[in-house]
Amino acid sequence: MEQYFKYVVPMRPVPQHRGHPPRNRRSKSCTGCCSKCQLFVSYLLVIVGILFLALAIWLYIFRGDLIPLIQSHFYVKCICLAVGCGIFNVIIGFLVHSAVSNRCALVFYLLMLIVSMIMEGCLIYFTFSYHATYTQELDVSLPNDILNNYNSDPMIAKAVNFLQKDAKCCGSNAFNDWPKPEVEDHYLPYAKTVVQRVQYVPDSCCKSTHQRKGCALSDSPNNIFYRGCLPFLKEEVYNNLNFLFTVTAASLVLHFANLIFGCCACFRNDDEEDENPFKDYDQEMHLFE
Repeated sequence: MEQYFKYVVPMRPVPQHRGHPPRNRRSKSCTGCCSKCQLFVSYLLVIVGILFLALAIWLYIFRGDLIPLIQSHFYVKCICLAVGCGIFNVIIGFLVHSAVSNRCALVFYLLMLIVSMIMEGCLIYFTFSYHATYTQELDVSLPNDILNNYNSDPMIAKAVNFLQKDAKCCGSNAFNDWPKPEVEDHYLPYAKTVVQRVQYVPDSCCKSTHQRKGCALSDSPNNIFYRGCLPFLKEEVYNNLNFLFTVTAASLVLHFANLIFGCCACFRNDDEEDENPFKDYDQEMHLFE
């Protein structure tokens, strides 16, 4: 028995943290709740980031032929910023697991949140600014492109043809926006000028599904569209700006909530990391088992 008690480690008193208030379990549960909310919001940010990227791909690839008809650089900047915001949101969503368990990663995570919020603020500014001026701009730019730039600029011609096929329209306000030429014929003695049957409307104005070359030679209402394309283009730009603004506003709200939860986790009390006051003592006793 004496030999047995000889090797027994004497009991150490329970460490008392002098000067510190008793441990509050509510702070621990609050920190855990903030971490769970941060995870949930970050998963939502991944979804919003995918929406950003999908919207940017839709605007630039599937509707990119209309961009030459929009003279303002705000529209292109909005698309580029949407790509950047989408990439940042996806990265932020995947970094949240490291941020929850590591304070240094959490600080980097919060910095990325702030940068992403600045980008989204710029995106909201651009969409809101262009939203107030796009109607006046399109009222001037689309008729000018049809009258002056269609025959000289291949990109404008491609954009106008795409618009007329997609919207099933012709011209800016009506089909007669296209200039109708008059050809002088000197071989007819009884007339100084005759109007020959020449095609002045592009083939993209034809109602036929298979638009063959020269199908718009006749300007009959049964053959070509009479309504203009300007209302459709305005509605297209209006809807795209609204989609960008809505997604950006939702993402900004999630960023703000995530920033609050991240700050709560970052500035938590250091005493909460030492959850068990017997931690060191239990480790020492484990060595003698």
